Amino acid sequence: MADRDLVFLSPEEALGAIRSDFTQYPPQTRLFLDLYTQVLGPGWTVIEDARNEDLWITSPSRRKRNMRRISVRDFGELLLNALNSQKPELPKLAGLCELIFQTRAYPGTNGSGHCKGIWIESGMQAFQCRQCGRCCMNLDYRFELTHADYELWHQLGRGDILEWVAAFRRNGEIVSYAIWVYPGTRQYAPVCPWLEKIPGSAMWRCRIHDVKPEACRQYPASRKHARMTGCPAFS
Repeated sequence: MADRDLVFLSPEEALGAIRSDFTQYPPQTRLFLDLYTQVLGPGWTVIEDARNEDLWITSPSRRKRNMRRISVRDFGELLLNALNSQKPELPKLAGLCELIFQTRAYPGTNGSGHCKGIWIESGMQAFQCRQCGRCCMNLDYRFELTHADYELWHQLGRGDILEWVAAFRRNGEIVSYAIWVYPGTRQYAPVCPWLEKIPGSAMWRCRIHDVKPEACRQYPASRKHARMTGCPAFS
């Protein structure tokens, strides 16, 4: 299995990946309802209020008549806090990862055998980019440029790319970046300036494909990531 199809995460990295999953997509009501008994334990009552797109919950220490309303996103944060305080054993954590990431996950050790964690199948074996351009046009990676990307462009002398990058400094040190800012302005381009239509087709291409940012190179990270962000590669 190719490296991108099988990912090893330490317990801390797995919990971080779960947090990312809960926060990067629209609220996942069905997933949270399937998860809460495993995470919070028995005695909790959670009722979906579909009309208002939120939940009613009560804990074992409260009577049912004292149920309180909570947004789906805040309920996700409640689940995350419970997971972080519990630090689940690896078998339970693997089961949660299977449910959350919608793929096979199992406990194991890394390649050196020194670190215990979770192996997760990304489901990317069948991925084939259709060059539809949706990810370039619809997803916001504006603040996800890495320092390694920035340094690479400097080393390659790619001033044409760097003029579209804003570097934010604190005490003279670069602390973060923003990409695709119109040169000489503080205005963001609505679409990546390196995306272009392939003449005579419905496909698009990246004019800096060989040196595009890591966020672009790694997209999508999994089949679920593709599905949740509108990528048709597995359709």
